[in-house]
Amino acid sequence: MQPAIELHNVEHRYEKSHRAMGISHWQVNSGERIFLHGPSGSGKTTLLNLLAGILEPNSGEIKLLGQAFSSLSSKKRDKFRARHIGVVFQQFNLVPHLSVEKNVSLAAYFAGKKTQINERLDHYLTQLQLPSDVAHQQAGHLSVGQQQRVAIARALINKPEILLVDEPTSALDNDARDAFMTMLISLCKEDNTTLLFVSHDQSLAQYLDSAVSLSSLGKYREVS
Repeated sequence: MQPAIELHNVEHRYEKSHRAMGISHWQVNSGERIFLHGPSGSGKTTLLNLLAGILEPNSGEIKLLGQAFSSLSSKKRDKFRARHIGVVFQQFNLVPHLSVEKNVSLAAYFAGKKTQINERLDHYLTQLQLPSDVAHQQAGHLSVGQQQRVAIARALINKPEILLVDEPTSALDNDARDAFMTMLISLCKEDNTTLLFVSHDQSLAQYLDSAVSLSSLGKYREVS
């Protein structure tokens, strides 16, 4: 089976810093659900941004779904991300004055997948235990927990092969956090989505297939 994620000798140098993060080799198999942990400032978000194509490595190769992702032009990376990668950021990045339906439709528009959006949105809203009338409400009027679930629906609407999730439970209490994790894993299993879940909360590792410490992957060094 072709790996979903492959990193070979990847190095990223931080602007206005004399530090660089390097990963010699890492592979995540298709359909695998990984809990990636590490203390604040250890580079978890940097790694997700590299895998999403938001950041570029200074050297090395990132392959996603067999594609030499890091070698693509910026425009082609954006198109690849829209079609094959779902991303849930810490701050959710919803457009507050747009309805939930329009927020989700934007993701489909950029991926060129505009058919059956309403049907899939209804499905995800149901699976995420949100009332159907939420689709017509402005995202900025929703609670933090509701916005979080909408962000997941938006990330999954194009049925991405890879889902990158960054600290989505930090604003939730324990009961809401556990319910959210159960729903997220269920949705990923439904579509055999490869999940890379980043958090400093190691208690969440129980929901995923395996746990990886960033310190075992990313080695920092000083650069001139």
